[in-house]
Amino acid sequence: MMENDIKTLIVPTDFSEKSENALRLAVQIANRHQAKITLIHVAETYHLIDRTGRQIIGADTVQQNIDSGIQNLLLTKNKILKENTGLQIKTSVKSGYLVEVLNDFIRLEDADMVIIGTSGEQNLKKLLLGSCSYSVLCNVNCSVLLVPLSFQKNDFSKILFPVRVTENLDTKLKLALSIADKNNSIISLYGVSDEQNLPALQQEFLMLKNKLKNKMKTFKSELVFAYDKAEAISQASKDENSDILILNGKDELHWKSIFAENFFKKIINDTDVALLFMKPKTKTSTEENTDMNHYDISLPIPG
Repeated sequence: MMENDIKTLIVPTDFSEKSENALRLAVQIANRHQAKITLIHVAETYHLIDRTGRQIIGADTVQQNIDSGIQNLLLTKNKILKENTGLQIKTSVKSGYLVEVLNDFIRLEDADMVIIGTSGEQNLKKLLLGSCSYSVLCNVNCSVLLVPLSFQKNDFSKILFPVRVTENLDTKLKLALSIADKNNSIISLYGVSDEQNLPALQQEFLMLKNKLKNKMKTFKSELVFAYDKAEAISQASKDENSDILILNGKDELHWKSIFAENFFKKIINDTDVALLFMKPKTKTSTEENTDMNHYDISLPIPG
């Protein structure tokens, strides 16, 4: 029996179809790993001012958004518990910036993963302008699972484990083995390198392969040369008919993000399976972590 590395899940929802799909999968993961879920709705708290300075949308609308969120969360929780007796799930409605709220909960709950739904329409224009799921991916302080709306499976029988960078590979392998244990999965180890880091990556790839031999009876492995790593990994996921890609949370070519040419955006654009970006949890002290929940986000942040 492998050690369970997934104990606490954070699931943000706006009650859209993509959020409901992500929650559906989160419930399945929680049942398999005996994990608890914190379901969060971040209520809109904007104010709208007309040209004369008169407030058109204000406190009443904000309170309506909060009340509606509380009611919808309660209905969602009751529905889940009716179908999944014994599942640990709690709900919370907060106001503020989504990423700040999530990081507060990650710290307070010692969360292992944020699970968020995507529309499956992460085209060039959308990623140039930015998206909620991409912002969460880049800025929250733990691993992130992106669930496309088109992904309707309940488990992960085929795991693609790309090796493209050498950081945190042991932690990533531990997470992959935990998921494989709960899903009876086959892991496909897929090394992909350009000429610049081939020697170092090849060495790490072989070490991972030896570790997998000691942990699993059956697995696949392949090491390839490619200039465009995102394209190679996306194609491998299609060829393998993968259910989930477990990726390192380090973004390559992040300085190109405005042009949608970095690794994260390419892999999101080119795949329609669950994408788990493994990020070591980072803990922020209370003093350093400004609490955004009690301020109107249309106003300057105190301090």
